[in-house]
Amino acid sequence: MKESLTIRVDGELMRGLESEARRAGTSKGEIVRDALRHRLKKKSKPTAFDALSSLCGIMEGPPDLSTNKKYLANFGKGRRTQ
Repeated sequence: MKESLTIRVDGELMRGLESEARRAGTSKGEIVRDALRHRLKKKSKPTAFDALSSLCGIMEGPPDLSTNKKYLANFGKGRRTQ
């Protein structure tokens, strides 16, 4: 359900908003909604996935390291030094 919000802005802010709306070819309301979405997204606490998402899927290798017993055969056994 869409809702309505009324705000008051000073003349300078309104002129800037109108100018940006004309430049972008969109409505003043859309500019304000985009700014609000951006502000709210920025305020939310990032997750570990957000921080590492650019690294997901970049490694090469077998996809089943955690379940294939063959890859776990020597896991946890230290190197033998002579």
